[in-house]
Amino acid sequence: MLPFMQALPAFIAVDWNGTVVSFFGEPAYPGALDVLEAWRQKGILICVVSHAPPGTIQRDVERVGLAADEIYGVEEKEPVLKELRLRLGNGIYIGDHPSDFRAATAADLPFFQACQGGQIAFPGRDAGFSDWRELPGLLGY
Repeated sequence: MLPFMQALPAFIAVDWNGTVVSFFGEPAYPGALDVLEAWRQKGILICVVSHAPPGTIQRDVERVGLAADEIYGVEEKEPVLKELRLRLGNGIYIGDHPSDFRAATAADLPFFQACQGGQIAFPGRDAGFSDWRELPGLLGY
């Protein structure tokens, strides 16, 4: 477990394409839905915050069967992540792109990088993973 992740977060926000699925219409990465649902069962809110039209992201989340508590299709992720942190308290953001990292940093959230499908790790992230099933051990919950 990482030292700053002592308590359960109030929420876990996730990017969509490249993080939960490789792209719209594709299946979820192995373990992603199981890990997210296990966290939800522990009382952690699951929020999808992705750069996409709202209807597009809503339909794709429903298509894969993710039981998300909140879904945001946005142009800019930073304002939504800031609002979630201010409204809900401590959280983390999981994404795959440097823009996800910048949005998390601006919202004062820890950032975990999905390095799936050949995505190269970049500097500055709090941690990374190549398989969703690694995350519970990495985070300690």
